[in-house]
Amino acid sequence: MKRWLGHGGALLVLLVLGCGGTGDQPSPTAAGEAIAGLALATAAVSPLATAEAYVATLESSDRATLAARLDGRVARLMVRAGERVENGQLLAVIADHGATERRREAEAALAGAESGAAAADARLRLAEQTEARYRRLFEREALTAQEFDRVRAELEEARQQLAGAQSAIVRAGAARDGADVVLAHSQITAPYAGVVVSLLVKEGGTVFPGAPLLTLDRAGRTLARADLPESLSGRIALGSAFTVEIPALGRELAGSVRELIPAADPASRTIQVKIELATDEPLPAGLFARVRPHDGGSTALLIPTAALVRRGQLDGLYVVEEGILRYRLVRTGRVVGEQVEILSGLRAGETLVVDGAGRAKHGARVEE
Repeated sequence: MKRWLGHGGALLVLLVLGCGGTGDQPSPTAAGEAIAGLALATAAVSPLATAEAYVATLESSDRATLAARLDGRVARLMVRAGERVENGQLLAVIADHGATERRREAEAALAGAESGAAAADARLRLAEQTEARYRRLFEREALTAQEFDRVRAELEEARQQLAGAQSAIVRAGAARDGADVVLAHSQITAPYAGVVVSLLVKEGGTVFPGAPLLTLDRAGRTLARADLPESLSGRIALGSAFTVEIPALGRELAGSVRELIPAADPASRTIQVKIELATDEPLPAGLFARVRPHDGGSTALLIPTAALVRRGQLDGLYVVEEGILRYRLVRTGRVVGEQVEILSGLRAGETLVVDGAGRAKHGARVEE
């Protein structure tokens, strides 16, 4: 008799669950209660990654090593490793070792050339006026040809002097511009917005043209570089979906192929891909990662793990039916990053509480 009652009790529990029992029946006080501030989402089917993972390394979309373009001493370092910088921001200053003095000399030479050109221009105007007067006298035969030739020679000489003065202006201007370029090279600026990865010099150190100063990663989405077996070459294309696992951060992120080298490495029999992670959050370059390509035919109903409400050994969640919260038991499957697979108890297209489930109550109204 006791054995029959035990089986009967178990059967009764199963019948209750099978008839839609939730384990969180509405209380009289909760029936008309309204709950605000709940984050809702629509359940949707998503592609799943394959079980096989491949080694990858995180890297920035672009990395540059900035080098010195003149010899000198590192006068100042304006940034530190790990610091974010903007495009055009001053990063370091190199003492010019004479470039400032050359700039002053070029300015003085330019001023002198301009002054000389002004004097030559005045002489030319006077020579032109003199030549015009002597021409009229020569035409009236009041002047010898020898005297007129002398005046014309003086006019031509004035023209040559002005041309020489103008050439001196050009040369002095070029020297000044060259000095400006040298001075500009003494100030190291960021070619783009990014993060300083490392400083390769110290203040006070002497550098020469071509000496590396610092390494800069471009701001933007992080890439995961991986060498995949050549057997995948027919399945991987630009835009192919991947899941990227970063063990050091305990995270899994979605990604898609941004760069693909179609030729395989004959030594390793691999193809290289770069997968762009679907996050604008800056991630440390150089971290170890694993990438898994998505299988186009494998899908699952995934929800955020925060949406689950555990009651004893049972998992449930809150769905919204005509504006009313309903607690429903579900059966879970694989955990994919911060999401969990729902095997039964929820259908695609249904609305569920994804944030704030701890405050939800069965039977309460959802307030927008």
